[in-house]
Amino acid sequence: MNLIEKMIRAAKLEAEFYEEVEKDEEATREALLVVLIVGICSAIGTLGTGDSVGILKGLISAIVGWVLWSAIIFLVAILLNRRVGISELLRCLGFAYSPHVLNILGLIPLVGFLVYAVVFFWGLAAFVVAVRQALDCETPRAIVVVILSSIPYVIIRFAFGL
Repeated sequence: MNLIEKMIRAAKLEAEFYEEVEKDEEATREALLVVLIVGICSAIGTLGTGDSVGILKGLISAIVGWVLWSAIIFLVAILLNRRVGISELLRCLGFAYSPHVLNILGLIPLVGFLVYAVVFFWGLAAFVVAVRQALDCETPRAIVVVILSSIPYVIIRFAFGL
């Protein structure tokens, strides 16, 4: 299965796919590649907004965001007595970024904002599925983990201007 097929399965929120990725130690590089692709697409999508972040800054922001949120979720999981390896989280969450490739459509005037909104919530749903599979927990607990981890994540990103 190629990377595009994997990204489509991730975007379709296939729990079985996230379970496979969690166990596949070779998929960490692919998860990083997904994050890089998303960073490029998101940076391109901002070009028409007047708030262009640039490709390099988009790549750096995507990688930092991926590692940061994975680390925060890892810590929240420990606080909730859930055992998970950080590499498992990185793989699952890296693929959970897949819906964000559509941020490239932000270039389209008047439609870009709507695309960003849809992709934001779609991405959150992907994160919930990824966390649920990585932590081997029920959906309500995964939602709590995503919500609890998003608070320090957003604060840190704003504090450092990411």
